[in-house]
This record gives sequence, C-alpha cells and structure tokens, in this order.
Amino acid sequence: MGFDLGLEAVGLRPTLANEIDRRFCETIRANRPSLDLIEGDVSHLTGSALRAHRGIDGEVYMMVGGPPCQSFSSGGKRAALNDPRGNLIYEYFRLIAEISPRYFVLENVANLTTAALKHRPISERPGKHWSLKQYNGNLNREIDGVLPLTEEEMSGSAIRQIAQDARSLGYHISFAVVDAADYGASQHRLRFVMLGSRNHPPPVMPSATHGIEGQPFATVGDAIAHLQAEPGPHSAYTDPVRRYFDLVPEGGNWRDLPRDLQEEALGGSFQAGGGKTGFYRRLSWNRPSPTITGRANRKGSALCHPSESRPISVHEAAALQGFPPDWIFTGAMNTQYMQIGNAVPVHLGSAIGRAILAHEKELSKKKGTQPNVEKMIELAVGRLRASARNKGAGKKAA
Repeated sequence: MGFDLGLEAVGLRPTLANEIDRRFCETIRANRPSLDLIEGDVSHLTGSALRAHRGIDGEVYMMVGGPPCQSFSSGGKRAALNDPRGNLIYEYFRLIAEISPRYFVLENVANLTTAALKHRPISERPGKHWSLKQYNGNLNREIDGVLPLTEEEMSGSAIRQIAQDARSLGYHISFAVVDAADYGASQHRLRFVMLGSRNHPPPVMPSATHGIEGQPFATVGDAIAHLQAEPGPHSAYTDPVRRYFDLVPEGGNWRDLPRDLQEEALGGSFQAGGGKTGFYRRLSWNRPSPTITGRANRKGSALCHPSESRPISVHEAAALQGFPPDWIFTGAMNTQYMQIGNAVPVHLGSAIGRAILAHEKELSKKKGTQPNVEKMIELAVGRLRASARNKGAGKKAA
C-alpha cells in the first residue's frame, strides 16, 4: 500500500485493489475498510468482470501494478520471464488491454532492466560467466562446444519485449530506474518504473527533489529519531551476531570488524564473490538508509539501529518507507517486516502521481514523440551500474 498512500497524498484515491496474500489483505482491510479489495490470483480476474463489479462503463483513469518481482531481484536466485512469477507481468498487461485505462504504471525491481526472456543456467553458458552483460561482447560465441546465448537469453531482452507489448496496446511509454531517496524518502531504494499513456506522449519521469543543491537527502534521523524512546516491537539478533554488531560503528558494516573476526562473522559467505556490503550493516543517523528488506535479523540483509545493537523495529522500518505513524500492520512480526520490505516508499508513489497529474495538465500543449526505448534502457542500466559502484565504495546502497 505504500504506492497507494503516495497517490492518495496527491489526490489520486484508489477505488479497487487486488492482493493474493491473505495476510497482506488483513492489513489493507485494517487501514482502508472501505476500499474495494479483491483477494485472489490476478490471473483469475478479467477486465469485463472488474468493470461489472465496479459498475464502470466509461474510461478508467489509471491502473497501477507491481507484479511479484522475486524472479528478477538481486536478492534471490535470478530467473527470467519464463519464471511463473515473471509471467504475472503479462497478466497485468492482459488486464490493461481489457480495461484500456488512460494511464498505467508498472513498478518493479530495478533488475528488470537487465533480465532475460529466457534463463540459461551459468553452468550451460559459454565461458560460464555469471554476468549477462559480459555476453554483449566477445564472450558470446561458441566455447568448447557450448553454443552462444540466443537473443532471448541476452540481458535486456525482457524489457525490450515488455516495451514492445505495451506499445502494441496503443500506449506511449517512458521508463527509468529511479531512486526513492531522490524524492524525499529516507532510504536509497532503486525501482524500475514504466509510465504509459494511451493515445498521447507519455508522462515524463519526475525530476529529483532531494539530493540536489539546496535540498539534501532525507536521513534516517529525520525518519526515526522521534522513536528512540518508544521504538516498538522488534526482532532480535542471536548473541554472537549481536556481539559482532557491537564492534560495527554507525554507518559501518562487516569490513569495520577486526580482521581476525571478519571471516568468523561471515562464515562461508566470506569466500563468496562480490562486495558483501549487505553484511552487518549499521545505519547512520545522518544518511539515508540502504534498501529496507523483509528480513529483519539476517546478517546478510539486516539493518542494525544506528546506536543500538538490535534490528530496526517494525515502526522504524515503516517510518523509513514513509508510512504514517498510525498505519496498522497485522500478523506475526516477521509478516509485518515482510509487508514493509515489499512496499514501495510512499514518497516515490507521490512523485509518480504528481508526474501523471502534471502530464494531464500539459496534454493540450504537447506534441511530443515516443522516447527511444534503447536510450531509456541505456540510461536505466547506467543508473544500476552507478549504484553498484557507489555501493562497493560504501557510499550508497540500493
């Protein structure tokens, strides 16, 4: 509901919602009892049935969707659009085709920009390289009898297909990888956002309002300092993990541990590749948080309180996502953390809503053309790579 709350804040009130997870539905009902909520699988819905359900004969103003994204996430095993979860994106586009709203928003993980239509396991790739971008060059050739990747197995093939499908429905689209911190969230969180406009040039992605001259990023302190006296319920670290966190300074991570403890703290992960910047992270009061996840107490993804050796509380995590203090999260504590970690920051929802409303006002003046898909992909991938470089340098996590 984070995106929905952001839209509400700029005057775009949701009238119908769909959610498959009963636990999440309970939270929505606890906070928005009058919202028309359909609990169930989106693949069982049809545009005609939804129109009849709401009694709508005319135009639907906007549809917003964030189909489950684990198949593209950097936090899980990488798959592709042939993953059943990836195919839910096409269920969303099916409903767009059947309902034909004036605008649509597709929100997803940033790695959607580099995902492939078909996944070939690393062990079956020529050269056995984990990074698909390496196959854009000389590596994509037959090596030791292993055939090169096909076009559908190449990085970026998924977003090219999605863009083509959206345009075939009569929509003009723009898309980008955006950071919620650029719009006032106290958290660096990269997301892929596609905006579609039927029969008109697409909305322009919102410009950054924070992290620019005269308007610094919102910080962890801005979001949660007021909760220090009463942080609310929170998970707990095991005694060994807590002892390691006692040695990590504000804003630090596992690299700040004494060298003789680093391998002990990370265990088998110590020998793994990558920068491992997600391990043993302690927040800084004076900077935005890294991305909030749904796992509160795992050493590889947890976010430790800036000055206490404990996971951030449910209320603190919600505040970093922009939820209002009176928002109710139902279910067990782990379920509450999961709901918060799965949400879109409220500030990002508001920024997208404002961009669409601004586009609506400017329609009569616009003669714009469809942005170039390849250029948008180039910019989105550039944003991903810049974030990865910053993360490796310990400056910014996303």
